[in-house]
Amino acid sequence: MDFSQLETKLKTVFKSKDLLQQAFVHRSYLNENRDFRLEHNERLEFLGDAVLELVVTEYLYEKYPDKPEGELTTWRAALVNTKMLSSIGHDLGFNDYLMLSHGEAKEEGKARDYILANTVEAFIGALYLDQGLKNSAK
Repeated sequence: MDFSQLETKLKTVFKSKDLLQQAFVHRSYLNENRDFRLEHNERLEFLGDAVLELVVTEYLYEKYPDKPEGELTTWRAALVNTKMLSSIGHDLGFNDYLMLSHGEAKEEGKARDYILANTVEAFIGALYLDQGLKNSAK
């Protein structure tokens, strides 16, 4: 799959095209494409979730020095959740790059939103590995 249009749109060029592509590989795709050379995106999602939480936490901590921890936690939860991340995935056109099984490709609604949210986290994990924290925090 060609991700050059996505890289242009995001103004980001990956050194490792494999990392970029892996961010979009859903587990179901591998069930139908057993010879595919990359792994699914779940480990990248795990990493991206942590990176995103750190970046958002640091932003809130710096921007609102007088706010208590509980309020900052509530704000972070409102910013980093499935609904918000899937919306970002839709806006960035990630649907066009998802690598899904035929069955998953037909899914819409909450199931697709969940996949998109996870893909956004996987993308952030891939970006972190490819370019470091500074560029993944942009």
